[in-house]
Amino acid sequence: MPSDRAVRISHSVLFGLTLLVSIIALIISATLVAHYNKDGYPPVHTSAYTARIRILLVASVWMTAFGIILTVGFQLLGNHVAFGILSHLVPTTIGFILYVIGAASLTALTDKIDCGKSGDSYSRCGVVKGLVVISWIDTIILLITLVFLITLAFVARGRYGVHKSTLYAD
Repeated sequence: MPSDRAVRISHSVLFGLTLLVSIIALIISATLVAHYNKDGYPPVHTSAYTARIRILLVASVWMTAFGIILTVGFQLLGNHVAFGILSHLVPTTIGFILYVIGAASLTALTDKIDCGKSGDSYSRCGVVKGLVVISWIDTIILLITLVFLITLAFVARGRYGVHKSTLYAD
């Protein structure tokens, strides 16, 4: 089992990165939703843009909220069952799934669009492409975080049996 210090540092780095990137995605997706709600979505595939940008907004709100809760809670109460492996795995897995769905679907929608040639018909094209990029970055960080958590779960189970539920070694 890794030492308490190694787990605490790894956790802080991974969830700190997740939180930072999720906040950036939250800002971008929220400004896009606000802009498009005010000025209208692009004329082509209006409902598709609405759903795909909003799913990324939900994913970023989800991961920002749980990123704050898990990062601060783990630093303060790391030995408590409330901040154990399962309470990390569930929200991280849900966030990962939301980001994969949102990023993949928005990528498929914007893949063939050239922002330089779209002109005024597609306002904020570059920002939408930026949202795609930051969403994929967050998806990759969440995948790394999930691998870390699953590895830690197997190590903890092997050493402590089924009853060990926190990330720390006693």
